[in-house]
Amino acid sequence: MKQDSPDLGPRIRALRLARQLSLAELAAGTGVSEATMSRIETGQSQVSAPHLYGLAQVLGVGISEFFQDSNALRGVRSVTRASEGTAFTTPRLQALLIAADLRLKAMHPFVNRTTAHDLAQVGGLSGHAGEEFLHVLQGPVLLISETYHPLRLETGDSLYFDASDPHAYLTDPGTEAVFLVVSSLPPAQENPT
Repeated sequence: MKQDSPDLGPRIRALRLARQLSLAELAAGTGVSEATMSRIETGQSQVSAPHLYGLAQVLGVGISEFFQDSNALRGVRSVTRASEGTAFTTPRLQALLIAADLRLKAMHPFVNRTTAHDLAQVGGLSGHAGEEFLHVLQGPVLLISETYHPLRLETGDSLYFDASDPHAYLTDPGTEAVFLVVSSLPPAQENPT
């Protein structure tokens, strides 16, 4: 596993400036305050997973664009070995981005870990555009959503759902859940800048 988390703030700022967006325009497009967006760009605040999805949509890029250099591949095949991937932490969970070397992909796979057992620990429910496929590698995972009753998933269970329904992943107290999430976004458009 690649241990150093990328410095997201400067990458987000560079993408914003390349698209000639003001800080206020980017903040409005992602549903956060201008002050919060400024703290994200300067590295004073972490980026939540839902904000990454919003940023990707507003900036017209795939999520992996935040975690790779400009020399990343544009192909359709990527191998991520067991000891590889791009690790990062959000306030909601620890994640390992898989296939980070591909740009402009329609699916974004992550291996996530959480020990959170209360909604307050993850900042409540949050949704984002697209759909998600969830497969539990080590359970249990408790999916809490706005629309449905809480759902308990055990090791080996899977779920496909509309990610715009605000949701959160939890587990039982004293346990760690590990799960694969594959998220889709509307395809990112290549930006000529």
